[in-house]
Amino acid sequence: MKNPKLGDYLLWKGEPAKIIGTTSSQQVVIEMLENCKCPYCDGDLGKDQVHMIVSSPLFQQNAEIIPTMNEV
Repeated sequence: MKNPKLGDYLLWKGEPAKIIGTTSSQQVVIEMLENCKCPYCDGDLGKDQVHMIVSSPLFQQNAEIIPTMNEV
């Protein structure tokens, strides 16, 4: 089971994201790293956020671990 911590990076549905918040009920706030663009005017819409329960199948199936660089 994936168990994220505050500040962890991940791929959310294939897009780079970061855990920016947690709650006591095992919920995390995921913020996409790239800003959203308006499909009509190409204007900046800011960063998309998703609130997820960590133990839910939706989180476990869509969150992918990003390997980090290790010092040798």
